Amino acid sequence: MAARDAGETIRGSVESVLAQAEDRIELIVVDDGSRMPVTDALADVDDSRLTVLRHRRSHGVQAARNAALATARGEFVAQLDADDVWVPEYATSVLPAFDDPAVGLVYSNIRLLGHPAGQELYIEDSAVHPMDRFPKFAEQNPVPSPTATMRASAVRSVGGWRTWLRQAFDYDLYARLIMAGWRFAYVDQPLGWYRWPEPTRGMSYDVRRTEIGELQLWTAFMFRHPRIPGPRRQVRHRVGRELGRLLRR
Repeated sequence: MAARDAGETIRGSVESVLAQAEDRIELIVVDDGSRMPVTDALADVDDSRLTVLRHRRSHGVQAARNAALATARGEFVAQLDADDVWVPEYATSVLPAFDDPAVGLVYSNIRLLGHPAGQELYIEDSAVHPMDRFPKFAEQNPVPSPTATMRASAVRSVGGWRTWLRQAFDYDLYARLIMAGWRFAYVDQPLGWYRWPEPTRGMSYDVRRTEIGELQLWTAFMFRHPRIPGPRRQVRHRVGRELGRLLRR
């Protein structure tokens, strides 16, 4: 769990993990340079399953997750953020899908808090899930970040979260897992709550930065995998959109 200045929400996120029906949980919180240390907000949480690491200055969500990955001892890793929560049945609902050795990532639906248009669920059409093949996967990120659980060995084998991407690094990781041959599984239940980004909280609030991040992602991907359908189309479309913006100025 990466956390930076999340004092208002982290307590609920941590408690939702420690309250899982599956109690074989290891929770690693990485305080990524918070002005008020995370340990202050969690001072009275007495649970041996909780470990807090601290970066004295911020290195970014990706670096925080990689630090947690380097410390993690479990077979599976998840990436719940410090402002989202799981329902108590989250872990017991997603872990059985890993009985299939071909599955490297399992995700579920999730409820939305504060969506500007009142949308209640992240995934509204479950018929197209799991989505783990190109070109469809390149059209949108189908995986709600708080509900993605992955084989730790798979994440390590593809290099973890890329720190050079400032946005869309989850999307990039999922794409690399697909290219490594892993399949995804989907649990059609809302197993958590995702807080819709706000100006002071949530990286994806800045839609423009997200669009540029996805263009960077698919441009780099296209050069690494020039024959994979989907990314080339995304690059053409996004470059065209950027050129259109420049011409309208």
